[in-house]
Amino acid sequence: MHGYIDAILLFLQDWGYDVKHMQFGGRKITLIFAFALATWSGPVLGLSLEEALVQSLKNSNKIASARDSWIAARESVFSSNATKESSLEYSGSGSLSETDSGSGYTGSNSYSNKITFSKNIFDGGQSDESLKLAEIQLDKASASYRNAEQGVVLETVQSYLNLAKSYQEIELQTNNILRLEKHVAAARINLAEGMATPTSLADAEARYARAKADRVLLATSLENAKDLFFKLTRMEADKDLGEARLTTIEKIIPQSQQIAEELALKNSPNVVIAKLTEKVAGQELHLAQVKQNPTLGLTVSATQGKSSDSISASISVSSPLYSTNSTVSDARKKVALHSQSMIDLKEAIGNVKIEARSAYREYEGAKVALSAVEAEVEASRLVVDGVAKELKYGLKTTLDLLDAEKGFSDAELRLVQARHDIILKEFKLIAATGGLTANKLGIGHVLDKLTDSPRPENPLRNPLNLW
Repeated sequence: MHGYIDAILLFLQDWGYDVKHMQFGGRKITLIFAFALATWSGPVLGLSLEEALVQSLKNSNKIASARDSWIAARESVFSSNATKESSLEYSGSGSLSETDSGSGYTGSNSYSNKITFSKNIFDGGQSDESLKLAEIQLDKASASYRNAEQGVVLETVQSYLNLAKSYQEIELQTNNILRLEKHVAAARINLAEGMATPTSLADAEARYARAKADRVLLATSLENAKDLFFKLTRMEADKDLGEARLTTIEKIIPQSQQIAEELALKNSPNVVIAKLTEKVAGQELHLAQVKQNPTLGLTVSATQGKSSDSISASISVSSPLYSTNSTVSDARKKVALHSQSMIDLKEAIGNVKIEARSAYREYEGAKVALSAVEAEVEASRLVVDGVAKELKYGLKTTLDLLDAEKGFSDAELRLVQARHDIILKEFKLIAATGGLTANKLGIGHVLDKLTDSPRPENPLRNPLNLW
């Protein structure tokens, strides 16, 4: 009997009870419940969310790709005046022949060198419209870059929070397994002393086995979370994760559903991209119309030959007399694409409004859920404390205590999930309103400005080495 009591007291101590004194079987023993739930932020010296975001932004292939896309769009701006550029070309030829005239071979040779200068004096407005198109496409590339930046930030936040949650779940489940292991040991002693039935032991063993199986699944989730976190940040992260919040969050999070919707319509990259896509389609159609305008060209050439030299100049006017089938089909295609882009814009605006409202509601719901789970944890703690006290007087059984502890353990896991959810919902709400950029989060110094990006090296080589 005393062995069973000692085993019960041992697992109670291991699970968080401080045994002072309690009247049980002629001995005075008091049970004081001590509970400490690991805080969400973790140790101060651990890897913080801000540090993870900094490394992710530095190492992101998505951001690097979006930057190169912007650089390519900027080069289109520089090349938009191609129809007004001048060209200077050189051509040369030479010949040598031997002719049999009957009395011997007669030789002859000739050569010529020609330099030609060409320029469109008037291109029908094509360069101006091409410049407008290139500038709109550059703005679209900037919006796509911000969209990629938001995506990387949100993905990193989610990965960081999942990793922190996985570590906490593993720790809680490990403590739960140790607690259930003591229950199994106590049930075996109780059965040996005739204080319980084989059913009680089987129930304890089943709970213990299920807890170990759950820990295996949690360990798998932890390894997956660590892999994704390393891919995003190129950093190894142990369980000492630091602060999971940013000081700037409270300043940029919308305070009402209406504000969230207004910010989303103004700043959401999806809306900005859709608007610019519509502008691009309209400008491409306008450019196709301008290409039907007449052009005026100037050509000047100088020729040096063996027998004579010459200089010539000419002015040419060209204009299509009618539109070919392929030209008309291409123009009709642009009309259809412009119509499609306007429909897509309407759809994007509708989707962004719904996403902003939904994100705000989910954030508010997460706050309510967190308060409810915190109350549940406190109530479950009191239940366990009460059942443990009633157990000493024979009012409750070990099975009752197991059930109470199981409820408390489940509530702890739900609290971890609720804390994870509310932080993630915050960031998702800010992303829905277009505010999840490095600058607005206070870490804009990590990324170079797009306008500071150097131009790619010229892969072409001029035969005269002029550049």
